[in-house]
This record gives sequence, structure tokens and C-alpha cells, in this order.
Amino acid sequence: MNIMLTMDLQAATIAHLSWKSKLTDFFYGVEKLTAADVPDHNNCDFGKWLNSRGRQDLSSHPDAGKMDALHKDVHEAIRMLVSMPEEKRTSPEGKQALQSFKDKCDQFINLLESMERDIKRG
Repeated sequence: MNIMLTMDLQAATIAHLSWKSKLTDFFYGVEKLTAADVPDHNNCDFGKWLNSRGRQDLSSHPDAGKMDALHKDVHEAIRMLVSMPEEKRTSPEGKQALQSFKDKCDQFINLLESMERDIKRG
């Protein structure tokens, strides 16, 4: 078992759960966010790790490509939602967009947790 790899995946899980919470708070006016607050998928901590050594560490995992694509999708959804005008955020369309993001984020987090379990099993 690669303990450092599982810790990196756990850190990514926590960071993206935090974004899920932040974005929900933003949608309900509790949190202030701008597009400048949202790094792209290559510049968040997980993206930097992934681009430095993570892809190599995960290269043999069958879900590595799916993880990459979901990670990019999550960040694109965050940027789109943060850029959404307030009146649109409060509309049914905005609420649906937030739910779609939450579903995508859950898929990403579930995939990270599944990969972590696979790595622990060896």
C-alpha cells in the first residue's frame, strides 16, 4: 500500500468537498466568490499534484482517465456557477445547475474514494 498516495487522494477528497460546501453557501448568499477565486483544474492543489507526480503514481489504475475528466468537469462547473448572475442563481435553472454540479462533485469524490480503497487493497 502506498500511504502517501492514499493521503493525497484523501486531501483531494476533502478539498473538493470543501468546494461543494463553499459553492452551496455562495448560491445562498453566505459566501462571496468571484471567478478569480476558482483555480482551473491544473492549478488547484490536486491538479498541481496530479501534473507533478500523481499521473505517474496512478498510471496503472483503470479509472485514472475518468478521474482526470471528472476533475476538469468539476472545475468548469464551479467557474460557470461562480460567474452566473445572482438573478439566474436564484432561478429554477440556477438551482438545477447547482444540483448538477453537486452530482458531478459527488461522482468525483466517490471515484477518488474508490481509487483510495483499491490502492489500500493493493
